[in-house]
Amino acid sequence: MKHKLLARHPLGNPNRVWKQDQFILSVASAGPMDSKFRKISDLTLRKTRRAVQASIDAGFNLIGCLWAPPEMAMDIVRTAESLGGNVQFQDLHRFGGMGNKNIFCETNDYAGVIGDLEPWKCVKSLCLWDEPILEEHMQETHRMIEYCEKVRPEMLPYTVANPDYCRVFEGDLALYTAYIQKYLDIIDPAQMSFDYYPIGRSCYDPARQLDNSTMWIDLELVRREAQQRNIPFWFWYQAHRFHFHKIYYTYDFAMTRSMAYAGILHGIKAAECYSEFDGYIDPATGGPGVDFEAQQKLNREIHMLGNTLMALTCKRVIHDETMLPENPDMGGYRTPIEESELVEGPLLPRISISEHEDEYGNQYLMVLNRDYEKEAHIQFQLKNPSHIFEVSKEDGEQHLSFEDAIRFSMHLAPGELRLFRLQPAEEEPYTIEYYLEK
Repeated sequence: MKHKLLARHPLGNPNRVWKQDQFILSVASAGPMDSKFRKISDLTLRKTRRAVQASIDAGFNLIGCLWAPPEMAMDIVRTAESLGGNVQFQDLHRFGGMGNKNIFCETNDYAGVIGDLEPWKCVKSLCLWDEPILEEHMQETHRMIEYCEKVRPEMLPYTVANPDYCRVFEGDLALYTAYIQKYLDIIDPAQMSFDYYPIGRSCYDPARQLDNSTMWIDLELVRREAQQRNIPFWFWYQAHRFHFHKIYYTYDFAMTRSMAYAGILHGIKAAECYSEFDGYIDPATGGPGVDFEAQQKLNREIHMLGNTLMALTCKRVIHDETMLPENPDMGGYRTPIEESELVEGPLLPRISISEHEDEYGNQYLMVLNRDYEKEAHIQFQLKNPSHIFEVSKEDGEQHLSFEDAIRFSMHLAPGELRLFRLQPAEEEPYTIEYYLEK
């Protein structure tokens, strides 16, 4: 069978210097989150150092210092440097701020911090501002990005938008849309990142899972706004049960998998894991926690898909009819199955698909089982006979699953996503491999 080598190219905001070469798997912080903004003990620092090792072993290729006190942030840097890891640095005592908490540094010594960090090769990114809301903070973030580009053009000048409209913007989608557009227009960031942590919130209904979550509206809204500006789209997903979610519920890692893959369904180029020192980390020791092996497996799967994911552009996302049926805001962000270029409908309950293309016109289909409790057995009717290749989560290669097929079936575990390439049946089958061309 013929094997094609196709070039893919670095991604990035055309107005920015920094470009993204590979799919990023990041984690918010390797340090205990309850230690933010206060003096910390030697025990906490020892746990932090163990957590840096655990994060690298779990497969994260960018480790954050979110909200970490200065001594913890520098311990993360020193440990990552010695272990060959990469760091996204933050020190709210010296620069930037948190828009949602209205915490910011009036002196904002980001120039000094950038200079101090120059000897540390592991620092690949600077978290300049966490969720700026006020226009003056957006403008300051823009200035920080401009300065960082001049003195450290190889470093990612990072920022993340405020989360969902239902919580912060009191259910006003128009207000949240205006915020996202303002954020992008003023800051003009190197990448567009936002977060959403739905499981366990006051509106969460375990029986409906995420069927009524406005996370899906936000994902589609932000995807479209970022894509209009040709900016890479990143997404923070929930990694375990949070203490601030007061209602009782049982948390299973399949929930984490379904949310991470929900982002990938929408074309993200970085899966950002939000963990408050729990889940894949043992809070008592900083070493591997109860979900370590599951998180490691998820990261390995995404890493194997990553080279292909970096070559693709999401064209449309389509959900079944159980998705937010009573929410009027979903209307503007719902794509009917009739608009699919690849498959006939209808979709089974809790099944979502998305269609992607590379720059050569090759077409890909992603299929997500949103149900994080039950397996799914699916059969698709195709619009045109096709050779169907699956991109393997074991080795990243394309394997022929069906030849000259008008329908094909699959099994999906709870929260699982699978990625397929559909090649016209009139062509001789061939596999594709992408290589980075700068």
